[in-house]
Amino acid sequence: MDITAAILDSWDRQCRIVNSVASQINETNANALPSEDGWPISRHLAHMHSTRKYFLGQFDQELANSLGNAFPNGWDDLVTDLDAIRAMLVESGAAVRTVVQKALDEGKEKVGFYDNAILYLQHMVWHEGWHVGLIFLALRLAGQEPTEEWEEEKVWGEWRTEVWEG
Repeated sequence: MDITAAILDSWDRQCRIVNSVASQINETNANALPSEDGWPISRHLAHMHSTRKYFLGQFDQELANSLGNAFPNGWDDLVTDLDAIRAMLVESGAAVRTVVQKALDEGKEKVGFYDNAILYLQHMVWHEGWHVGLIFLALRLAGQEPTEEWEEEKVWGEWRTEVWEG
């Protein structure tokens, strides 16, 4: 596997993790908080999509503008339809992959805020990992943390190839 394919594969794995976590969110836990002053889980998911979309605009503003808006009338107006938020995450995940592949294929150096497309991708992975951690904390505090077996398959199993013996 060449380096570009490996980098894009890592993004695909990241998206599968985020989408798996999002699939665990429902009406009973969407408003769970990771701390007394934290955001509800649904806001974390919407924010991940919005962050992808915002920084994607550094590469392709037209594509970014075509993506759904998780905050249609400003930061205080969050889309509450969980299926819509999940669909936006799938859509923005694919869009990020598209712009990074295009930038790498074209050999673009600096793009907008980024010295290169790989740094954009790493920013997205780091950012989303941070939010997924807070989502897991909120689920734990709400008594709805996924099982170790689920987490191993849907999160850690995306990165490793060994078989986990819980």
